Amino acid sequence: VTLKAKHKVLRKVKEHHRKKRKEARKEGKTGRSKVEKDPGIPNEWPFKEQELKNLEVRRAMAIKEQEDKKEARRERARKRKLGIPDDEDMANDNDAAEETAALAVPKTNDHSERAFYKELVKVIEASDVILEVLDARDPLGTRCVDMEKMVRKADPTKRIVLLLNKIDLVPKESVEKWLSYLREELPTVAFKCNTQEQRTKLGWKSSKLDKTSNIPQSSDCLGAENLIKLLKNYSRSHELKLAITVGIVGLPNVGKSSLINSLKRSRVVNVGSTPGVTRSMQEVQLDKKVKLLDCPGVVMLRSASSGVSVALRNCKRVEKMEDVITPVKEILGLCPQEKLLSLYKVPSFTSVDDFLQKLATLRGKLKKGGIVDVEAAAKIVIHDWNEGTIDKLSCNC
Repeated sequence: VTLKAKHKVLRKVKEHHRKKRKEARKEGKTGRSKVEKDPGIPNEWPFKEQELKNLEVRRAMAIKEQEDKKEARRERARKRKLGIPDDEDMANDNDAAEETAALAVPKTNDHSERAFYKELVKVIEASDVILEVLDARDPLGTRCVDMEKMVRKADPTKRIVLLLNKIDLVPKESVEKWLSYLREELPTVAFKCNTQEQRTKLGWKSSKLDKTSNIPQSSDCLGAENLIKLLKNYSRSHELKLAITVGIVGLPNVGKSSLINSLKRSRVVNVGSTPGVTRSMQEVQLDKKVKLLDCPGVVMLRSASSGVSVALRNCKRVEKMEDVITPVKEILGLCPQEKLLSLYKVPSFTSVDDFLQKLATLRGKLKKGGIVDVEAAAKIVIHDWNEGTIDKLSCNC
């Protein structure tokens, strides 16, 4: 378009707008609509002062009510973010209020623990059956009674099943005794996760063992058939539901994600020997009747009351521990000195500090200036304990 033609178009547009405005003025129409002004209270009305005071009081009350509602919404949002139930739900139950206060999220600088707690609440609310995974080497130590109370409080109709994992690391007689003990309270299933390296077609072993034979030391899964049969029985007996959701919970590093991979017979979720690999809720469809929910491992407040117990159960990364000397002291009290001498090849020691100094010198753990790094040696011992290098069965555990 040339400049002359463009100027002609603009001139025609201006003339058109001018013509429209002229016609509007003739018809008495204007573009702005008049807003009717509030006449207010007449000055001659005898109760004007009193009415103005009442209006001010009502306005102040309305503003205060709005502020209270905003504050209540903020408080509910804060509690929801932390996973704490509202006060209205606990008004008629003082015992439940005490338990909820005990189960509150620990005040810690590690924000991941708060996030894991919220994921645990999501899993419990979405599940029909709760599968709590225990370590066969320490069933009572890895069992969280607070978590079970939390499940029963959320819904008394939810089923809780105990799963005794890692049965290949303890004698068969010990597994049978623990099963008979735990089955007095809740349904309990013995299990051994698959440790094969391939990503698909993970092997299963038959769960039928002879009385004389021990638990096979193989990489195949053991106990999956009984567990799937139990879960499908729950799905058939569940009212008006053709499929159920199974939430898998437990302390960190008890084998929750390995359990899901073993049942699915493929590596659908990440696993690792250090706690904290699973960081959010994950859904895995086992079949058309059973859906599994993987949950991050959560250390409840009562279970975390002792930092030593948390460290010895591999519930916390060694790098995040504030005190690494006290757990080593506990380990030296549990294990015979002869076993430690043969394992670490250190000379005879008289105390914990003496042992750590000799171990640090032997392993070359030195700080700047040639100072012996005792904490680095302590981390080596804790890591060996968690990895199974120190045989817990030969210790007084």
